[in-house]
Amino acid sequence: MENSEPVFAERRAHARIERPQLYVRIGEYVYQTTEWSYGGFVLDDETGSLAPGALLRINGLVDDQGYRHGNSPETVDIRARVLRAIPETKSAALTCLKLDDEAYRILRAIEDGALSMAANQA
Repeated sequence: MENSEPVFAERRAHARIERPQLYVRIGEYVYQTTEWSYGGFVLDDETGSLAPGALLRINGLVDDQGYRHGNSPETVDIRARVLRAIPETKSAALTCLKLDDEAYRILRAIEDGALSMAANQA
């Protein structure tokens, strides 16, 4: 009898994007992403303030370039849940429960820009 390893299918519905970074505003605090997709975000969480299970409202979103040029995050309404804290990297993984039209518009524009940059580098 053959000993085979179980095969697990990727359950991710949306591809992860590592560049460009995003900045998300939760209340008055702005967090940087380390990766993101339409389905969720991994955020830098130096203080460990994002507790697993917490329900959050992300009320602002801006790309890396805009943030570095002093642009404030654009107003969005994203509902999210903290899936897990990652103490080794001082980060937290969030899943998106609801994205409004403005959030989709911003993420799509950033994704389209990231894809065209990757194609130009290939």
